[in-house]
Amino acid sequence: MTSLTDQFEDLRKKAESCLAVSGSAQEAKPFVTAMAETALPLSSRYKHIQVETLISDNVTGKSQQEVVECLTRMVKALGILERYGCNLLNPNRPKFWRSVKFNNPVFKASVDPVKGGRDVLMLYGYTDRQEDGLSFPDDVTAPDVRIASVVATEIMTLREELDLLSKGTHSHPEFFEKIVPSLLQQEEEKEIISDAVVIPVPKPRTIKRTSDLLPRVSAQLCGICGIHDTSTCCKTCAQQLCTECDKLYHSHPDRVGHQRENLKTTKAQSMEPSVTTAAPFGRQESLQPSTITEWVCMSCTMVNSGSNVLCEACERPRLAKQATPLKTTQEGEKRAVSPEEVYAALNMCGGSNPFDWLQSELPHLLDEICALAASMQLDYRADDQILLSRAEAKQAWVSSGGNTERAVARLLKKRADQLCVLRALGFVDRLECEKTLFRNGGDLESTLSHLQQPLLEPFHQNIWKEQPQVPFNIDHPDKEWLCRRLLGLYNLPSWGRSQLALNLLQEPNTEYSLEDVIQAVRDHHDRDFINRILNNECQICYGSFPQRKMQALTFCQCSMCSGCFQQHFTVALRDKHIRDMVCPVCEAPDINDPEALQSYFSILDVQLRVCLEPEVHELFGKKLMEHTLKQDPKFLWCCHCTNGFINDKDELKVTCQNCQKSFCSQCKKPWEDQHEGLSCNDFQRWKRENDPEYQKQGLAGFLQENGISQYIILKRSDKLNHQDCPKCKFQYALAKGGCMHFTCSQCRYEFCCGCNNPYHKTKCTYPQCSMNGLHAHHPRDCLSYLRDWEPDKLQALLQEGEVEFNTAPPEGTESAACSVLEQKDGAQVLDVPCGIQTQEGHAGLCIKHYREYLVSLINAHSLDPAVLMDVEELIAACKRYQVYFDKENEETEEEYKSRLQQKLMEIPLGDKVSRNM
Repeated sequence: MTSLTDQFEDLRKKAESCLAVSGSAQEAKPFVTAMAETALPLSSRYKHIQVETLISDNVTGKSQQEVVECLTRMVKALGILERYGCNLLNPNRPKFWRSVKFNNPVFKASVDPVKGGRDVLMLYGYTDRQEDGLSFPDDVTAPDVRIASVVATEIMTLREELDLLSKGTHSHPEFFEKIVPSLLQQEEEKEIISDAVVIPVPKPRTIKRTSDLLPRVSAQLCGICGIHDTSTCCKTCAQQLCTECDKLYHSHPDRVGHQRENLKTTKAQSMEPSVTTAAPFGRQESLQPSTITEWVCMSCTMVNSGSNVLCEACERPRLAKQATPLKTTQEGEKRAVSPEEVYAALNMCGGSNPFDWLQSELPHLLDEICALAASMQLDYRADDQILLSRAEAKQAWVSSGGNTERAVARLLKKRADQLCVLRALGFVDRLECEKTLFRNGGDLESTLSHLQQPLLEPFHQNIWKEQPQVPFNIDHPDKEWLCRRLLGLYNLPSWGRSQLALNLLQEPNTEYSLEDVIQAVRDHHDRDFINRILNNECQICYGSFPQRKMQALTFCQCSMCSGCFQQHFTVALRDKHIRDMVCPVCEAPDINDPEALQSYFSILDVQLRVCLEPEVHELFGKKLMEHTLKQDPKFLWCCHCTNGFINDKDELKVTCQNCQKSFCSQCKKPWEDQHEGLSCNDFQRWKRENDPEYQKQGLAGFLQENGISQYIILKRSDKLNHQDCPKCKFQYALAKGGCMHFTCSQCRYEFCCGCNNPYHKTKCTYPQCSMNGLHAHHPRDCLSYLRDWEPDKLQALLQEGEVEFNTAPPEGTESAACSVLEQKDGAQVLDVPCGIQTQEGHAGLCIKHYREYLVSLINAHSLDPAVLMDVEELIAACKRYQVYFDKENEETEEEYKSRLQQKLMEIPLGDKVSRNM
């Protein structure tokens, strides 16, 4: 058989386990209760908390009341400390679990007054002392679950024991005898008194003579206590009560007006003297009511103490013979029937189902009650009519306990009282009052509201009719009159606020509107703060507006007036792309970040719904849907008519649903029969080798196929050069000439047309990038860098890679001017030849376009320009790639250059640079 210590340790481990897993004190409660009732000394049960010191320091006082108050205060403090421990053990710990603030109202009122409370928190791990509280050390990332569960278990056990001790129900109070001796003395005295047995002393018994056998009126017992004789009869509630019960029962405000009469008990007066003798102890025939020690409830058979007036189980009076069955009451609650209705129905149904009776018979009974009341028109004239509703009859019937006669009396009395109240309020038309009471089910408040409506109609009309705005002259000489007018017309909260509003309106060099000032003064009382919120500069139109008329985007917090906000986004939705719907001040967010853009659009939709017109806001939903469709890899743009659609087929040949023309889904070029069965690269190779027109174009054909997007060669074919957007794959034919910064007309993606890398307007995610303005990170083989090289150097790089290139102009070209088409800005955007003078050996192109031609060959053959870079170019490139290193002391220039070149060539070329031939 296990010892008490082993049992206690087993309970302790189970409680600690429950707290460590879930942090729920409710789950550990059964084990803690069992631990508190274990007969072990305090030193064996508490190993971490100094229980004796904690109790002796906080429990003071000599009287029992003082000791109980101290114990109750400790129980409350231990409950808060228990909560701290459970919060640490909870898997979802509170946000501020690391610290406990001394100025916390709960901590300040409950834990801090208890000596040793802070020591318990330090046991949990709050060991870092601060000026305003305790906290965990900075290097602690999570509380120690084992220590917290052990301390929390002891706190819960001590709280349970002190709670039992304060209530006098502790099973082993002797363990606290040395710590709280005054409490034990009081308990011993109480036990001595409670163990005394009261032996009733027999009263003298009167021996009656023959005259005592004469008839007499026997006194009845009280209907509530069943002990004392009745002294009062209440006609309203039909009860006979003793003096004490009558005083207690009729002290309730609802029963003050009951009609009660005093009863006179008639006793037969004995004409002969009576001889009184003492009956032997134990021979008396009956005991007086004061000696009744127990009584049995006639309703539920519960044995109750003699001092109880009501049954402890069913709360029925002592002599009550009928009670509403508990199951019937519960069934009534399920059917939304009150216990009073169930009780009244049981009195009327004669043993049948009360709920069936309420449904079938009660309406007829209520009509009968109304008819009986109408037939008893006590104070009505012959031409008058009393109108009573079923709702009123039901209320009277329930309140009278199912007694029909009493219900009629109650109904008539209530109606008379209601008419008296209405008459006192000025409603003298009795018939109108009767009709209104009937329509409102006897509810006096609703009746009064309906009767007042015609009287208040002119007032309501005066309130709701349109009135001209009350003029307010701010230049009136009487300031007190102005303050009173502000206070009365605009419902300001105080006289001081009206003075503040007047001072703001009369400030020199200010143009605050009355509406803005009133709204600001209602919400704030600080004058400087109100001036700040009334003066907000729009960063677009630079006007001054109050804060409530300003708009701010959540992504960047740029501030603008509502007018500029509405105008900017209206124009962007109607005339521009959805990616143009960024902040007009800072152009945030970055349109190349899809996650940030999606989050921005979801929040922006809420603001636009309020600020824009409904038809304009609908455009936002449509454009957002189109933008989402473009993210689908199966979404294609037609190269013939720029129509977009979803392509679910895996075939290369795709037919546009709009123009019915076909194109390749991979290379996005018009479809030709020779493309059937060939990959895009194989088809382009076949075309170069077999298409006479393609071969005839020579350099012009190559530039048409692989040329940069800023130009196009004038050729015999009417086909235009196409290039794909690296973001949405939309094909375009031409852009404004010269600049490497390109913006897709469909998705607004900004990129470099030489390397296809994106342009960033803010700080990007590139490692150690510190640039905040517009910039891109170009690889070393991008046209952005190589266009600065001389053609001879580019030709040398091609010769080293054994790549052929043209130096002679195409056949049939006689003009000495460059014929590459460029877009020129003017009254109209036109495609016109470049027109710059060509040089010999440049294949009939100007030096700019010839460089671009050579760079396209270098990219197509993946040649690394690092082999021809000088030291300065190598150093600049290494710094861009963040692989730069300084020259060593004994290192020659050539060795340093070779080492830089070798380090740079370890880095791959641009992965997005076009490599197609």
